[in-house]
Amino acid sequence: MKTTAGYWIGVGSILAFLSVLVGALGAHWLDPVMDMDSKDTYETSVRFQMFHSVALILIGIILNFKFEFNRLFFYIPWLILAGTVIFCGSLYTISLSSFNWLGAVAPFGALLFIFGWLLLAFSAFNIARQNQNKDDR
Repeated sequence: MKTTAGYWIGVGSILAFLSVLVGALGAHWLDPVMDMDSKDTYETSVRFQMFHSVALILIGIILNFKFEFNRLFFYIPWLILAGTVIFCGSLYTISLSSFNWLGAVAPFGALLFIFGWLLLAFSAFNIARQNQNKDDR
C-alpha cells in the first residue's frame, strides 16, 4: 500500500470513529440539554462528518490504484479534511455553545467540500479520458 493511501484511510477511519463517538454522546448524554435547533445542527454535523470520513477512506483506496493522477487530485483529501474540520467543527461548536457567530464560518467549510467534490469529478473524468486514449491506441 502506498504511504499516502494508508494515511488517508487512517485519517478517514479516525474521523469516522469520532463521528460515531460524538453521535452517540449527542444521542445519549446531550439530548436532554439541547433544544431542537441545536440537536438538528449537531446531527447535521455528525452526518456530514461521517459522509466525508467515508470519502477520505475511498480516496485512500483509489490512491492505491495505478492511475495517472492529475496533480490536482492530491489536493482533494486535504480539501475534504479542511472542510470537515471547519464545517463540522463550527456546527458542533454552535450547537453546544452560544458562539453563534461561527455560523458565518460554516459556509467556508462547505465551499471546501464543494471544491473537493468538483475536483474529484474532474480527476475521474481525466482518468477516464486517459484510459480511453490508451484503449484507442
